Amino acid sequence: MTITGISMRFAFIIVSSCSILISSSCKKNKGEESDLPVLGTCRPVDAKAGLQSLGNGIYEYNSAGGVTVRMQRIDETITITLTDASYPDYITYQLWGKTTTGSPYAALNENLNGKHIKNRIGKNRTIFFPDGTKITCVSTGPEQSVTAVSIYDGAKVHHLNITCDKVEYSTANGAMAKRLEEMQPDGETSTYELNPTGLLFYNIYTEDTPGNKVYQRLNLGQLHLGAPNQVSDLYDDPRLPHT
Repeated sequence: MTITGISMRFAFIIVSSCSILISSSCKKNKGEESDLPVLGTCRPVDAKAGLQSLGNGIYEYNSAGGVTVRMQRIDETITITLTDASYPDYITYQLWGKTTTGSPYAALNENLNGKHIKNRIGKNRTIFFPDGTKITCVSTGPEQSVTAVSIYDGAKVHHLNITCDKVEYSTANGAMAKRLEEMQPDGETSTYELNPTGLLFYNIYTEDTPGNKVYQRLNLGQLHLGAPNQVSDLYDDPRLPHT
């Protein structure tokens, strides 16, 4: 992902004029809030703007930049597979699996090209791609169920309710995409960069509450050009003896 920065984006002298302006502003703000979609209702909408419902709990989104997000919900599990055709070699990042307590749809495990390098930390989990596509897994807490998945790609925004397997929002509306993205905390957030020898996948910040990002670079894994199955695990997850 080429991160250019992720920015989550009103006296007059006459008293009567002030009153008019304030009243107008209040009405506008109320109108804006009423325009926001009500999520978490399990009321389905048609998948559009690049999102496809393929049946059997499978959804797929393809960005213009070559990113594919594929989600499959089956038997109380959800597997989210992320690929990027712009990388000159094979790359796939996958979130999958239940928790040790058996919470469904947890997408707890994280694999880079098939190698389990870490488990999800905290609540939400976000992957930011070089073309600007962003996917956020919404969770109720550490090692808990993923309740929703949001996809942001420029003006396009999609929201899938994982618990009831419904697309609740799917549209191309730049203003709405910006507002929804700003309202939703990213949680643990990762991106990757290309280098002469391959690709480096790393964390860039954590955002537990909207707009409050704590920046800390943390390398997670590395791929090597010409050897897609050679994955360097750079993160020591204390919960996993094999990382």
